[in-house]
Amino acid sequence: MKPRTVQQITVADKVQMGRDFIYQPFPSHQLRNVDPFILLHHWGPYQFPPNNDALALGAHPHRGFEPVTLIFKGEVWHRDTMGNDSIIKEGGVQWMTAGKGVMHSEMGTDEFHKTGGPFEIIQVWMNLPKKLKMTEPKYQGFQKDSIPVVSQDNGRVKISVVSGKIDDTTGPIQSITGISAYTIYMEANSKATLISNEGKAAMLYMLNGSAVVNGKKIEHERSAITFHNDGTDILLEAQDEATFLYLEGEAIKEPVAQYGPFVMNTMDELHQAFEDFNSGKMGILND
Repeated sequence: MKPRTVQQITVADKVQMGRDFIYQPFPSHQLRNVDPFILLHHWGPYQFPPNNDALALGAHPHRGFEPVTLIFKGEVWHRDTMGNDSIIKEGGVQWMTAGKGVMHSEMGTDEFHKTGGPFEIIQVWMNLPKKLKMTEPKYQGFQKDSIPVVSQDNGRVKISVVSGKIDDTTGPIQSITGISAYTIYMEANSKATLISNEGKAAMLYMLNGSAVVNGKKIEHERSAITFHNDGTDILLEAQDEATFLYLEGEAIKEPVAQYGPFVMNTMDELHQAFEDFNSGKMGILND
C-alpha cells in the first residue's frame, strides 16, 4: 500500500448566505471543486439561544445532483414534494437524489427554535453524470443509531460509515454513483488509517482540531484536503481532538453548467430546468 500525496490544503472562506455566515472551502478562488463534489457548505458551530429562528431554507427546487446534509449538532427538519417529512438529529444524515427535479425545504424544528442549543451541519452537493441527471428523485434519511461505527486506535478513533464500506462494515446509504462518505472523530494524539479506492477522487474536510495528514500539517480548522491519485492510504494523526468528513467518488469529467439550484451539463438544460420549475413540473411545496 502507498500513501496518497496531499495535493492542496484549502482554508474555507467565510461567506454570507441569506442572513447567515457559513464556511465554504469550495467553490472558491483556490479550489473550484473536487469532481464529483461541487460544493461544500459548513454551518457553525453555533450556539443558538431560546426562541431563535435558526436555519430557514424554505421551499426551493433542485435538479441534476444530490444535496446531502450531515448533522453534527442540533437537528434539521426535511420536507419534499415526494411526500417525505422527517426530522434528523445529531449524528444523522439526509441524502437526497434530486435527479429530474424536486422541491424541498430544510428548516430548524419547532422544538429547536423554542429551546435553542448547539448547531452544526455540513451540506455537500454531489454531481450526477449526464446519464443519471434525470433519474427519479429519492430521499434517504438515517439517524445516528442506524449508521455503523468502525473503531481504530483502541477506540480513540470512531469512523461513522454513512455510505460505502470499511472492511466488513457497510453504510446504510445506497449511493447511485458509488460515493463513500465517513465522519471521523479523533481524540487528541490518536491515529487513523483510511484505505481509498485507487483512481477515485478523495478528499477530507477538517471541521475542527489540528492534525497531520500524510505528512502534511493541517493547522487551520475548516480546511479541505485534496489528494493526487498516486496511492491508496490516507494516514491521520490528530494532535488535538479533531473531526473530519471524508468523501470519495468517481470523477465524472463532464461539462458542468450550474446556476442557482440546478446543476446540468449545458446552458440549454439549465434553461429547461428553470422552465420546468416555473411551470410546476417539480411540484409545489407549501411552507
